[in-house]
Amino acid sequence: MKLQRSTVILVAAALLLGGIVLVTQSRQSDSNSATTEPSDRTATPVYEFAEADVVFLQIATAAQTVVFEKDADGFWQMLEPTEQPAEEAAIAFLLSRLVTDGLVNTTTIEAASPADFGLDEPFAIVDLTLADGTTHQLILGDPDFSGQNYYALIDPATFPLTDEVSDIEVAIVGENIFNGVDRPLEEWQAVVEDSPAEDASEPDENSDDTNTNTDPDDGANTDAGDSEDPRNNAEESDGDR
Repeated sequence: MKLQRSTVILVAAALLLGGIVLVTQSRQSDSNSATTEPSDRTATPVYEFAEADVVFLQIATAAQTVVFEKDADGFWQMLEPTEQPAEEAAIAFLLSRLVTDGLVNTTTIEAASPADFGLDEPFAIVDLTLADGTTHQLILGDPDFSGQNYYALIDPATFPLTDEVSDIEVAIVGENIFNGVDRPLEEWQAVVEDSPAEDASEPDENSDDTNTNTDPDDGANTDAGDSEDPRNNAEESDGDR
C-alpha cells in the first residue's frame, strides 16, 4: 500500500520540527550551564585564613587611614586616628567578605597598564596581620566593566608595580569588599554611652551639701535666743531691789 504524497510531506515536516526543537533545547541547556559558571566562582574566598586569626588591620585611602588592633580580651580597638573602642560589626563585615565570598574571578594584565585598572593609584590599601605574625596586603583599584566588581591585587610581591614582568595576575573582587572598606570615620568608631548611675549621683551630693550648710545657721539662731535670757533676768532682779 502506497502512502499518499500529502501524508509523506506531513511526516517529513513533523520530523523536521522535532529536530529543530531538540537543537534549540540543547543550545539553551548549554547556555544555562555557561551562565551558571560565574555564579559558582562568586563563593570563593580572597584569603584562606580564618576571620578570628586577624589581630591587626590597617585601611589607607585618600580620605583617611584607620588602624585597629585586637586587645588581650579579643576586642577591636582603634589606634589611629584616635584611640578608642572600634565598631566590631564594621570590621567583622569586611573580614567575613575576605574569607568567604569576596573573590569573583581573576584575569591577567600587562605590567605596563596598571593605570587602566586603577592599580597605579589605588582606592585603598588594606594591610592585615595574623596571630602567627603572617602579613597580607590587598590593593583595591577601579571597578570593572560591569561596575559591580573591582580590580585588586592580592599580596603583590612588590608595590607599586614595575615593568620587570610581562604579565600580572589581577583579582576581581565583589562590591561588598569595596563597601566594607569605604566607610566614614564615625562608622569605624564604637558608640560609648555615659553611665546613668554616675549622672544620678551628682544631685544627691549637692543636696547633702545644702542640708549641711543650713545646720550652722539654725544653731546660731538658737544660741542667740538663749543668750538674751540671762540679761533680762538680771534687769528684773535690779528693779526688784
